[in-house]
Amino acid sequence: MNIWRYQICQRLKIDAPVEQVYTLASNPQMVPSYAPEIARIEVVRRLSEHMVLVRSYLKVARLTFGFLYRYHYRPPTYYSGVQEGNGLLRGYFILSFKSCGSSTTVSHTEGMLSPIPLLAWIVGFVYFHIMSRGSMREELSRLKNIVESWVV
Repeated sequence: MNIWRYQICQRLKIDAPVEQVYTLASNPQMVPSYAPEIARIEVVRRLSEHMVLVRSYLKVARLTFGFLYRYHYRPPTYYSGVQEGNGLLRGYFILSFKSCGSSTTVSHTEGMLSPIPLLAWIVGFVYFHIMSRGSMREELSRLKNIVESWVV
């Protein structure tokens, strides 16, 4: 079966050690402070040392919807999630962290997956470019401001 994808990516350098950036960026309680489309994240169940089932509450056009996601953690270099259970359309994200001396480069990817041709592209384009609460550059800039204000 073919899976169709719509994906957007962004990268930003943060003046802080990779461990600190990863710790703040992957903390479910911190995510809503830099990602305005996230109302909150509730941990449902720890599946393994590196995998957690969560319910992410996303803000979409003044409404909030809860979606089940499987999060993967590989400290301090990788944090991702993919929506569970919906075979027609699933959202996903990936945050990767690369140490660059005393700084960290954060790469952020978000997208939609679907087995139906053009569905991921249409929904992804509408969601990320029309209904979005800000660009990925703005989201990473908020993360940068939070992390750099915590640097000691």
